[in-house]
Amino acid sequence: MSTQSSRSRRDFLQKITSVVGGGAAIAATSGLVQASPIEKPVKREEKPVSKGYQRTEHVDTYYHLADF
Repeated sequence: MSTQSSRSRRDFLQKITSVVGGGAAIAATSGLVQASPIEKPVKREEKPVSKGYQRTEHVDTYYHLADF
């Protein structure tokens, strides 16, 4: 019997036991955890009050400096 054969059997058994153990853990805890719906906050549609274009001193200074 070669060492490769026994090594592959051990690896196979380790993988199987981890899968079965993980499945059992999930099955045991699945009854304890239940998701509940998340309530979304109600969004109020507040439209910003637009004053429109206003020519202020700041805007006049920009126009004066940008003049070519």
